Amino acid sequence: MKKVYILIVIIFFPITTKAQDQQLDILKNNWINYLLMQEENLATLPYFYNINPDGTWSDIDYTNKVRGNWPLREHLYRTVDMAIAYQKKGNKHYKNQTLYNNVHLAYNWWVNHDIINPNWWYPQIGVPQNIGLIMLLMENSINEKQWQKGITIMNRVVFGNLTGQNKVWVSSNIILRSILKHDLDLVAQATKNIRNEMQIANNEEGLQPDYSFHQHGRQLQFGNYGLHFLEDQVKWMFILKNSEYDYTQEQIDLMRNYFTQGQRWVIWKGVYDINSSGRQLFLNEQLKKYKRLCKASSEMKKIDPNHADLYQSICDENKLNGVKHFPFSELMIQHTPQYMVSIRMVSSRVKGSESGNGENLSGYYLADGAMYIMKTGKEYLNIFPYWNWRKIPGTTAVQDTTKLPQLDWYSYHIPSHFTGGLTHNNKAITSMQYDRDGVTANKSYFLFPEFTVCLGAGINGQNNQHLQTTIEQCFSTTPIYTNDDDILQFEDSETKQSNAHSFWHQGTGYIINEGHNITVSLENKLANWNQVDNSSSEKEEKATKSVFTLGIDHGKNVKNDKYAYAVFPNMDKAKLRKTYKDQPYQILSNTENIQAVHFNNDTAMVFHKSDSININDKIELTSSVPAILMCKENQKQLSITVSDPTQKLKSGQITITRTGKSGVETFVKTIDFPIGIKKGTPVTIEISLK
Repeated sequence: MKKVYILIVIIFFPITTKAQDQQLDILKNNWINYLLMQEENLATLPYFYNINPDGTWSDIDYTNKVRGNWPLREHLYRTVDMAIAYQKKGNKHYKNQTLYNNVHLAYNWWVNHDIINPNWWYPQIGVPQNIGLIMLLMENSINEKQWQKGITIMNRVVFGNLTGQNKVWVSSNIILRSILKHDLDLVAQATKNIRNEMQIANNEEGLQPDYSFHQHGRQLQFGNYGLHFLEDQVKWMFILKNSEYDYTQEQIDLMRNYFTQGQRWVIWKGVYDINSSGRQLFLNEQLKKYKRLCKASSEMKKIDPNHADLYQSICDENKLNGVKHFPFSELMIQHTPQYMVSIRMVSSRVKGSESGNGENLSGYYLADGAMYIMKTGKEYLNIFPYWNWRKIPGTTAVQDTTKLPQLDWYSYHIPSHFTGGLTHNNKAITSMQYDRDGVTANKSYFLFPEFTVCLGAGINGQNNQHLQTTIEQCFSTTPIYTNDDDILQFEDSETKQSNAHSFWHQGTGYIINEGHNITVSLENKLANWNQVDNSSSEKEEKATKSVFTLGIDHGKNVKNDKYAYAVFPNMDKAKLRKTYKDQPYQILSNTENIQAVHFNNDTAMVFHKSDSININDKIELTSSVPAILMCKENQKQLSITVSDPTQKLKSGQITITRTGKSGVETFVKTIDFPIGIKKGTPVTIEISLK
């Protein structure tokens, strides 16, 4: 019997080994094919042939060990590009002997010096990620001694207790190491780690039920970890295809939703949304993130070919038209054919911005109601070194000359539970009861198809704080006009107090309904990257540029102040006077209790407390709980869409009192608010009027 067992083992072992080798070969070939299908124009990379004899480049600072955006990573990126060009058929660098020599020079320099950045991410993720790719592409030509040096770098990678995208990165490196070492032992666990992240995280780090993305707790990370997640998952769908580790169809469907219901919403005309970028505000980073999303979209066509037209459209035209609220991340996005609006908020549930690794040094107010409007896509492109960071568009913040506090990895919350929004057809509301550093304000934004009305009430400051609400701070390419067609003249970058209550600037009209001290400036500013991040390689933009700033100055020791203004992003200058005189919206209330705007047949309302409001001369609406509502009157029908911005309520009552010819009618509707992953999403009720 023992002899039979030994014989079975002898026969079975080669079969098992062969099957394992087949799986490794599938992964290896898929990975190489993935690298070689990249569509970059390899002819435009001059560093291929200007490498120094020692394997370095003269334009890279090899002494720099900054923790974030490390300049030395460029050495590895270039070497990977060179290896791809050498192996990729159909380009002029294919099998070029000089390029072959340069790849080896660059690889050998790195493995001989083995520079370790103090940021854990680089030795565990960034460096092995690229060293492994060079080894994969040049496997047959690296000598044994240099190969072992590369393996030493790869061997540092361990699973650890990582979460989210960090877990994906480490697992990716372990698979790459397994392929290089022809060792299948950890592949099953590593591929499972990667695939398991392709699911809804539900309040954990990762992909959220609203198709936003979180990392470092409940913090919006669309363009940082979330974009890396998208790229890596698409890559692994390609690499694992036809292997025993392949993705399920449900996971591919989920990725399609992440593209279409998530990432697609935060791009506009070649740039990535600032609100969605995380802490990475480097030179040209908005352009790079957009291109990375487009690249992943193009790759997804090969994985999900039945929806190829959809992926193609994302970066070709991206003809979104509507609004989307991300309740898990407190982000509101509006797309129209002419412009995009992005508004980001913070709460007791969702963190604000973060700083770390010397990045986002001044982003203290970036999540405090920031509102960006893009038409050309150039309004804020690389504006970060020019900004006054206390004047982020949309925010109400303390104005002084002291250095802003620097955030950390833990980011911040505000104590308020009241932050939320809703969308209904092509209209939306988002609101926040702001409370930070002694400053309180009820801030609401009402988004309609052609304009946005912004209301602030209950604005209070403490300890001699000087407060300002910033309407806009963007690059300027045109003069500033007032309602009377007067051009505002500025000298020496002065800031003016203006008596005008409407302004026009590069195709956008601003109407200010409430606000005593209106300030406007046009400053010629010099870039200062030191206030943005510590990476010396990004301090290249030195030109002076003109920055337009418009705001409402609340002064010092503010008590119960307010503001109201509307922004028309697609307005002809000649139309401003008529619009100012004949405003298409009506502000029904702007108090601590209720903020409400009426437009056509729609009334958008924010109840910060239980209260009542007359939405016209016949109808009074009462909410028994704090709520956000959109009410549409259509003949004898009221359609009311309601959301719970606190995400804590089980139910509430909406009461409609209508005065008509037959007397007073009262309608009471109980709203059962959604629970679980549907918290914060709207509910619609219909009321038939006699």
